[in-house]
Amino acid sequence: MKRSHIVWTAVAGVGLALGVTCAAVSAGNPVEDRQATMKSVGQSMKEAAGINSPATFDAAKAKTLMDTVAADAKKLHGLYPAGSDKDAKSAADPKIWENKADFDKRLTEMATLATAAGKTTSADTFKPAFAAVGATCKSCHDVYRMKKKS
Repeated sequence: MKRSHIVWTAVAGVGLALGVTCAAVSAGNPVEDRQATMKSVGQSMKEAAGINSPATFDAAKAKTLMDTVAADAKKLHGLYPAGSDKDAKSAADPKIWENKADFDKRLTEMATLATAAGKTTSADTFKPAFAAVGATCKSCHDVYRMKKKS
């Protein structure tokens, strides 16, 4: 009886240690995480711009790139917790937290449009779908990104 109690205690201890470790890893720094995610979006959009013509269009690559943009947009929802605007490295405008519902709506729209763009099968259909994704990115940056100091 004593031995099984020791085994269960050890198992519970290992489980708790793994849980704490996972929580610490997933906690991360939301400012750094969102900046890295935004860089990923930018890189995917840059690459997608390069396949935006009949001569360069690749449906599989368009799907991969737009799926990345959609996944990143969904991930961004959780990377703007209250108070993270106070970080000196943040380029996010405090208006995000004043109108979080609009900000989240724009992220959802970006994900939806990117998913649709990824389903296109020709440059003729990809080009306007990709432009719509870009317009959504720009509209959000116009409202919610602080201008860089020169």
